[in-house]
Amino acid sequence: MQKQLYRVSQEGSPSLRRSMPASADSTRKSFFGGNANHSPLPGALKKTALNNSRLSLSARSTTQSIPGIRSDYNVVESYGASLPVAVNEALTFAGPLSSLVSAKITQSGWAWVVQGRRLLIWQYKDSAGAVKKDSPPRLGKSIRRGSGSAQCRELTLPYSDIGHKSELVSVFQVEGQQMASCIAVSATGDVRYWASIAHDNNSVDLSILTGQEFVQLLNLPTQQGYLAVTSTCTLVFLRVGLTNGRYSLHHKTIKPATSFLGGFGKRFASMLIGMNSGNDKDQFLVGMCCESNSNNGETVVAVLSDRALQRWRISNKGNMEQLIFEDTELLRKMREMILLKFWNVRMPNDNVEVDLHFLDFHVVRGYFYILVGAVNQAHTPQMYYSIVVATAQQESMQLECFTPLKLNKFFSSKTVQECLSVRIIVGTAQMYLYTPKVVYPLLMANSAPTAEMEAEKVEFQLHEDRILSAAFCNQLPLFFSRTHGLVSITPGDFDSTDLLNLSSCNSPDLFAPLSFNASFSVPDQSMLGDSANNLPMFQLDPDDVYSELNNEVGQLKAAFLYRLKRNNNMVNTVIADLMDSVSETDPKGGPLDAYKLDRVVITIAEDLAEDLPIADPRWQSAIEQYDGNRHALGSSRSMQIVNQLRDKSVAFQHFVDFLHFCGVWEKLNAIPCGSNILKPTSFILADIGEKIVAATALRALQIKMPKIIDEAIEVTVAEWEEKPSGNLTAQDIFYVKLCKFQCIFEALADIADDRISSQNRTTLSVAQCISDINVIVLTTLGQVLKYREQNANSFKPHSGSYENQPWTAISGNAGVEDSLSRLIDISVRYGAQCVNESELKHLLYQQILELIDMVLEGRKNYLDSVRDTKKFQVLQQQFEAQRGELISVLIKDQQFECAAKLAEKYLDFQSLVLICDETQDKDRLDEYTRKYEEFDFSQFAINWHLRQNRHGEVFERFKGNQPALAQFMRDHPSLGWIQLIFNGDFEHASKVLFDLAQCETEFVARKKSMLSLSKLAAFADSSDMASHVEKINTELSIIEYQSHLGHDVLQNFGFDSTDQKVLKAEEIINLYIAEENDAASEVEFRKALELISYVDQPYDVRHKVWCAAIRRDNWIDYDTNNAVEYIQKLLFFKIIEICQIMGQELDSFLPPMEDFLDSIELGDLPQQKSFQYLLKLTYEYVGDLFKQPEDMDL
Repeated sequence: MQKQLYRVSQEGSPSLRRSMPASADSTRKSFFGGNANHSPLPGALKKTALNNSRLSLSARSTTQSIPGIRSDYNVVESYGASLPVAVNEALTFAGPLSSLVSAKITQSGWAWVVQGRRLLIWQYKDSAGAVKKDSPPRLGKSIRRGSGSAQCRELTLPYSDIGHKSELVSVFQVEGQQMASCIAVSATGDVRYWASIAHDNNSVDLSILTGQEFVQLLNLPTQQGYLAVTSTCTLVFLRVGLTNGRYSLHHKTIKPATSFLGGFGKRFASMLIGMNSGNDKDQFLVGMCCESNSNNGETVVAVLSDRALQRWRISNKGNMEQLIFEDTELLRKMREMILLKFWNVRMPNDNVEVDLHFLDFHVVRGYFYILVGAVNQAHTPQMYYSIVVATAQQESMQLECFTPLKLNKFFSSKTVQECLSVRIIVGTAQMYLYTPKVVYPLLMANSAPTAEMEAEKVEFQLHEDRILSAAFCNQLPLFFSRTHGLVSITPGDFDSTDLLNLSSCNSPDLFAPLSFNASFSVPDQSMLGDSANNLPMFQLDPDDVYSELNNEVGQLKAAFLYRLKRNNNMVNTVIADLMDSVSETDPKGGPLDAYKLDRVVITIAEDLAEDLPIADPRWQSAIEQYDGNRHALGSSRSMQIVNQLRDKSVAFQHFVDFLHFCGVWEKLNAIPCGSNILKPTSFILADIGEKIVAATALRALQIKMPKIIDEAIEVTVAEWEEKPSGNLTAQDIFYVKLCKFQCIFEALADIADDRISSQNRTTLSVAQCISDINVIVLTTLGQVLKYREQNANSFKPHSGSYENQPWTAISGNAGVEDSLSRLIDISVRYGAQCVNESELKHLLYQQILELIDMVLEGRKNYLDSVRDTKKFQVLQQQFEAQRGELISVLIKDQQFECAAKLAEKYLDFQSLVLICDETQDKDRLDEYTRKYEEFDFSQFAINWHLRQNRHGEVFERFKGNQPALAQFMRDHPSLGWIQLIFNGDFEHASKVLFDLAQCETEFVARKKSMLSLSKLAAFADSSDMASHVEKINTELSIIEYQSHLGHDVLQNFGFDSTDQKVLKAEEIINLYIAEENDAASEVEFRKALELISYVDQPYDVRHKVWCAAIRRDNWIDYDTNNAVEYIQKLLFFKIIEICQIMGQELDSFLPPMEDFLDSIELGDLPQQKSFQYLLKLTYEYVGDLFKQPEDMDL
């Protein structure tokens, strides 16, 4: 029974529910600009009907069928029965409350108008007259309006202080039900349900969620309920129950108001800079759409706010809900694309304040369509519009297509409502943008909106007329006019089967490339249809090509031409023959050419890029010399070079789309290119397409800067050793030889060098010339990068991962990287550094920034493509070195903001730290620490300070980041004492320093510093640390003895006399008494004896010292008559004498005489009588000489 309460329908999103004033649209000219797909969807970019060659002037004159609605190219017809009388009265006599009247039409054939508490419902299309499910829609065959009017039912809505909206009403009729049912929710949360719209008094009421404003109601038939949403994105599920023949209403809040779907949380506000003004504002609902219904009873609902998009899975009749994911990145990417496409801001820039307005939201066949308006008040008071297409992935949203529109409106406080009134409806083959007064038809290409330059607008011109609602009904676009009721808008003289089945159409101008984006804003821009007329390939006979060429190149060309003729059967036949041909073995027994198909494709693409203009008589002799020119695919009939280039671009895009269509693309491989490098054929094709785009951009610039470009072309053609013949010029040759287009950049760099070396030029003129050359290079390559980004999906290899190094990132003659590096150096040394004019200097540094960005972008993309290979580590080191070198150029010239932009983009943390250090900007350093927390930026910054020997600054600059300091202390325990000093823990710091000093073995100076700091910390502490200070003094004493060692002694033993290592006490003693220490006297030996107290075995060491002293003198040959005088000259005696003078006790430092007489260290000397005599004499003489006075009295 409950299933009969709900119908199966999918109602569109209300978007931002603002009132739409009935002001006339002032935009007169066409507004669709070139397609700027962020990631183009596969498919064909179709032409609008107005560009169809079958559309005659007489056909255009018959398209307008309703007075007051102006259209030149579209059929505007009344649809269905006339409006009910009650509805006409409500719309006509609303008076001052006309702006409060709202209406809605649905795909199911029901429509309703809300006026105050009046709800007027009628059925504009009978279900019996609906188109069958499996029959193709006929866009041009609308249901003509009959003479009768539909029956209207009037219901009374519940009381509401705010008022009622048509978006909060749902009318439905299930199979077997005689009369439709209705449910309505007031803005304040009062719900009313009518089981039958025929009985106004038989209703059920319920009050829910007071305090919030409800905006939209969605019918979920699979869940047997409804989903209401508030302006702050709180979801409420409604269900109608039937018990004992009585209906009842039940509700359940899906998400509490404290999370995303009700308040969203301030933590997300800071993530989307520029999305809203002020982090404390609540999020604002854009729209809610039913995305899909599965067979297992699950419904997926998408909710878009101005801060994020969420997808919910609802099941079990609304009793279970699950948040699939919440995506904020999509909105961030949209903002970046808007900045790039409308204001050419290529890198994140917080200084550019752009207000985004999300105007409408729809989900159709799994694609998410978002209409966005953007205003940059600082730049110009204009609102620019764009359409974003996205798809849902497993855990996030993917931006598939970004299409900027050439529509803009003056934005001010008086026109804000008009600017925000733009909405969209989305069908299978077309999309319509509309305001209250104007409708803009726009075709779809495989779910992606196209952007035609000449698309017309349909104007509702009557003063009181305005569009109240719009929807697709069986693929027919319907618009609810306040004056005319329901009207349909379809392309004039254009059958829907042509839109849905282009294989039956043979007109070449209806077939367009998959993602034709090579359009430029120049005065004489050609349209796609003009290119088709200029291209002789549309008139080539594929049978002739197939038979005359009689090779694989001829086969592929013929298949391509069959595709242009829409003869898909012959396309498949020829491609099958081609595949057999390229896989055949060589009849002469040669090896199979695995790259044969790739070479065929590349040959055709290169020939296409360099085909001669067939109608130019100056090229006639060259064309006649080569029969292949008779079947040229890229040849043009135009006499203008810029049109010839655009024709080549159109032909090339046709060819690429053909490769995708016929399955050849999936069979392409990578071919050898250079030494040990395999380059995918798809990348080679991308390079060719980009060079065509670059040539088109350069030609457009040549109008503004002819002198430099003409000179560069002359130099380039001369380098090619090409000489123009007849009336041909160097420019004619250059713009034909497009596969060598990259040579122009080397010529531009040479021109800059020539200007610098010229003696008759001022510094200012040279700098201006360099700036002009930079403009040429940046503009040309900028268009290339734009084309590459837009067409990335078109040139992806079918399988595998390969190195991707496009021609703009290759060094040498095949690329432009060397030329860019030269221009960077020239711009710095002879441009920015030499000119004093502030404006020109600023311009040059901005150009240097963009040039460096291009170089690094190319290197980084190449590095990413080899991430899983062996060469990655080496290439990464090269990239980091080049990155630091290029950015350092800007840092040295104090261009810190430019350097920071690059360093942030390419994660050059060393440059970021250096910038913060040079500018003394601690706040910026803290910001980077937070921003790059996942990359452990704080530890990098700390280590940088350590490498600069600025240890003390670490704790001062990072004292507010205790977690980073704590981690640093764990990784660098040798510096932990610094934090202890900052914290006032002097005792602990002193002990840590002492322990570090004990572990120090490399530099004695460092150990001395640690001990000295430890001693100072001990003195600073309030506790008694006398014993600890004594230990410190002991270590300092040993260091003091080491400091008295002569440099010659240290060098003789291989020690560094300047940066001395730490020596042990015994090592110092050995150096003092070493035989190599010839200059050692009794003073050095006394120091050695004093050091004995610091060794582990003092007795043995003392014996060794005295033995070394004995070996210094001659104990055998002496004057026997003067023995006493002789012993006084011995070092042995002098040591005893100085020790006694210094106050040492004789017994404490002089060993017993027997130790020497039995010493092995003295060799044979103890057996010598003379030695025994002199030693005994010395002991006796010393004993008498240093006898204490009291001993003498006795």
